Amino acid sequence: MTTTLALLGLLAACGTPGQDLRVDVTPAPVLPVSYPVGEEVGRLLSSDPSASEGAEARLIALDGERRDQLLSYAKTLPRERDLRWLHVLDEHHALPQLTADERMEFLLWKTAKPERSYAMKAQSGLMDMATSAPQTLIARVREGGPGTDIVAVVLGVTGTRQAVPALLDRYRDARTRQEREAVSEALGMLWGTGRKPRVVGAPAEIARDADMLEAWYREQLELEAEAAAATGPVEGSP
Repeated sequence: MTTTLALLGLLAACGTPGQDLRVDVTPAPVLPVSYPVGEEVGRLLSSDPSASEGAEARLIALDGERRDQLLSYAKTLPRERDLRWLHVLDEHHALPQLTADERMEFLLWKTAKPERSYAMKAQSGLMDMATSAPQTLIARVREGGPGTDIVAVVLGVTGTRQAVPALLDRYRDARTRQEREAVSEALGMLWGTGRKPRVVGAPAEIARDADMLEAWYREQLELEAEAAAATGPVEGSP
């Protein structure tokens, strides 16, 4: 199974955007009431992957009074944007206010977590962003970069038609086969599998597929505009 198809399977499992996910939670370890939160956060943010992973698991498992200690400590780090720290806060439903770009970067990072439940929640968050902040996702597709394949599929799954021009640009200039495959899948979801452009082909074939789909897309926009004009304003509308 290709990476893109695997991603499609996970996104399908996410269900409706914004819907809560039921996930399996690892039993929390027994921890002392006087839990050294600051020391644990230091280990979380360290350059030692093993120490960081262990601290992450313990911090996420905090509950009750220990969780209160963590949230109080978080107030001393209002500007900390380390993705590992944001992940811990997110799991405690205490994610700080992030810009749309910051949220997208965090969610893309979280999709790569080996735990399937974390990846699914991150993908669900990206699907929410396709409604709340579509231009942020569209800009990533247009510019390219890490996570472009994931964002492209999210835009396709959520039916974000305004992303078509950016998807076509990325299809023409895809940097990897995986990226072009994801964009092709997204375009197929938006306009039907019969109009899904090829993934592999000579540069001239890729350009021809993109040009044909772009011409058809513009034609659809014109037809929709004509239909709207013919219908006229609804009585009582401003």
